[in-house]
Amino acid sequence: MGKAAKAHRAKVAKRNANLKVQEKRMQKLWQAAFEEQMEKMKEQFASMSGDTMSGLTGLLQDEENIQGETTQEGFESTEPIQGE
Repeated sequence: MGKAAKAHRAKVAKRNANLKVQEKRMQKLWQAAFEEQMEKMKEQFASMSGDTMSGLTGLLQDEENIQGETTQEGFESTEPIQGE
């Protein structure tokens, strides 16, 4: 093995080492971004499921109030007025 071959192998080894470092760095960044996104999605899902339940409860209460008002109005209109 000549001098030029040794120099070439050294360059290739250095290049390969740099590529591995870059790949590991990118993988680490991607993993961190993925974990951050998963946490955001978990929080969003938790808040959505909680809002959905409370939102339905609020809707049901509103419907009961509306139904109660319409039945009370119905009774008021059917009663005879004594003045007339």
